[in-house]
Amino acid sequence: MFELSFVLDSTKGRLVSGNIPERFSGVTTDSRSVRPGELFFALKGDNYDGHRFVDEALAKGAAAAVVEKASRKSDSSKPLIVVSSTLKALGDLASAWRMSFPPLKLAAITGSNGKTTTKEMSAAIVSLKYPTLKNTGNFNNLIGLPLTLLELDKSYERAVVELGMNDFGEISRLSEISRPDVGTITNIGRAHLEKLGGLDGVARAKGELVESFGPDNIFVVNLDDPRVEKIASQTDCIKLTYGIKNKNAYLRAKDIIQEGLTGIRFVMSFLGKDMALRINGIGLHNVMNALSAAGIAYSLGCGPDEIKAGLEGFKPGKMRLEVLRSPAGFGIINDTYNANPDSIRSAVNELVALKGSGRSIAVIGDMLELGEASRPEHRALGEDISGAGVDVIVAYGTFGGDVIEGAGKGVHAKTHGEAARAVAEAAREGDMVLVKGSRGMRMEEVTKLLMEGA
Repeated sequence: MFELSFVLDSTKGRLVSGNIPERFSGVTTDSRSVRPGELFFALKGDNYDGHRFVDEALAKGAAAAVVEKASRKSDSSKPLIVVSSTLKALGDLASAWRMSFPPLKLAAITGSNGKTTTKEMSAAIVSLKYPTLKNTGNFNNLIGLPLTLLELDKSYERAVVELGMNDFGEISRLSEISRPDVGTITNIGRAHLEKLGGLDGVARAKGELVESFGPDNIFVVNLDDPRVEKIASQTDCIKLTYGIKNKNAYLRAKDIIQEGLTGIRFVMSFLGKDMALRINGIGLHNVMNALSAAGIAYSLGCGPDEIKAGLEGFKPGKMRLEVLRSPAGFGIINDTYNANPDSIRSAVNELVALKGSGRSIAVIGDMLELGEASRPEHRALGEDISGAGVDVIVAYGTFGGDVIEGAGKGVHAKTHGEAARAVAEAAREGDMVLVKGSRGMRMEEVTKLLMEGA
């Protein structure tokens, strides 16, 4: 797939001689799963160094390795490509490969909340009309995005990718790698405060997506978020706006009706016409995600028919407001993929709205990457959960005590098992339980225990 000359030109690498291959069948960063003919990138991180596995990768069939230092113990017949930074070289190769397909149109999505769902909704629509590439799982960072783009071939006509970050400069680099034609920032929320400082810092970091946008780029703008609107006002590109509250939005939703635990009906005003829609799952914020996805799909060449069919056929992913029924007869909203202050508040609102005649129980894990704001943010969250009318609160993690302090009630669990037992003792048939926390807290373990009848 990749010719040697293309790799050298893209990475500005220096070839250390060996049996020089004409081309490589693909790229890998994992020596455990290397396939014959692939090019192995020896990446370095805080807790790992891929240079330790260069010999293993070459022994398993890698045709060459990209390294920062030319040293090895064996297999000197296979060449090394020496670069100053293997991470940068991986991104440079992916960017050059993406730009080698001029007809391809690519949309990039970032934001504090909803970016994965928006990406999946967008891909569900666009793939109805065009062969579409998307990134999967957590392939949204400086390693995952390049590996996704390096899967491109001539069969793809569109790409929809999610960009993740936790520090300044990362979205700028991801945008430089992916070269989006279309971009959107779903919203600006209180996430990654440890490095970004506050909402203005989050806005600055997310706004890096569109810093290089020009007259030919399209920015799909959430007019209901003042910080996103401000970013758009400073950007010289085509703007396609959406919103629920802002009546000036090009794409709007109205007559929103939640159908219990199964779906949401609403009317989308689109191209001057009203279009009735029903999307699967719960979460009124998913209406905003649907509007954003519709804007992205329209910008990539889709019309109302594809938008309606794609959104109505979309099924929410696991651990994202996933509704389950426990053996004990109480419902579980399994929203354990990730969390920040805004997404937890949104999920709590859904819990209270959907509890019906039963009681509401919230199981909350720590919100990570908040830095010095961790304790006050967890106390404020506890206050808001209690103020929302949640009947029972179970908090798990280092800052669980702060949540309970803010709420003025509840149980501080020290383990997943303690959290599950606290719910099992409190919950009755007909109650509704929300389980949510940051990815690192592995709150899905609590859901698993509850589904096993803990």
